[in-house]
Amino acid sequence: MNASNRSTFLPLILFTCSLMSIAWAQQQDPMTMNGGSLLAMAGKDCVAIALDKRFGSGPQMVNIAPRLAWTPNPQLMVAFVGLEGDVQSLSQDLQTQVRAKLNRALGFSTSLQEDSRRRYISPKALASITSHMLHRNRGRYYVEPVIAGLSTSSSPSAPCKPFLCAMDMIGAKSTSQSFVCSGAASKSLYGTAEALWKPDMDKDQLLRACGEAFQSALERDCLSGYGSLVYLITKDGITEYDLAHRND
Repeated sequence: MNASNRSTFLPLILFTCSLMSIAWAQQQDPMTMNGGSLLAMAGKDCVAIALDKRFGSGPQMVNIAPRLAWTPNPQLMVAFVGLEGDVQSLSQDLQTQVRAKLNRALGFSTSLQEDSRRRYISPKALASITSHMLHRNRGRYYVEPVIAGLSTSSSPSAPCKPFLCAMDMIGAKSTSQSFVCSGAASKSLYGTAEALWKPDMDKDQLLRACGEAFQSALERDCLSGYGSLVYLITKDGITEYDLAHRND
């Protein structure tokens, strides 16, 4: 190989090596070791949250199953992405904390109407409990939760206010009135979600925008995908939709 050929191929070789080092670093990161991504979007009196199904160990595929998610009440959902063992531990600890809080609140109710309201935890309260748990045990959980739900009032005719909150592994909250995302494909998700989100979307428009943004981003990430579930949260409850993805 002469000098001119070496000068031509050297930048390409260096670029390839840099891409390989970035991919290797991402695969060894505890937050992306098992892959997975989340996206939550807000609409008019509704919220959608999308979870992917790929569970891996770095580049190796292990299983196809939805990410862990918990529904404390029919208008609220919290989903987790991160190291699977920590995800399960945080989910169990959070459920224990929430049940203890609700049991304490029920002991002080003075009427049946107040008692029914106290059986449900609000999205803001759930976000505060989760944030405090992560910060109190910072460094213990390699987990990034996403909380999506509707803040309801005691009046049935009052509008439902969407609530979206994402957190990092030490409990720093990031709330938004449009969308939040987390996981291995979060960088791609920010771009696709920003391009497709519009204010005051109805539930059909929101479902379509969330699904398309999630699919487009996951096609650009090798650690996420293999199908997804989109949950549509309205005042009537939670509806699940199964989306097919590319599996290559």
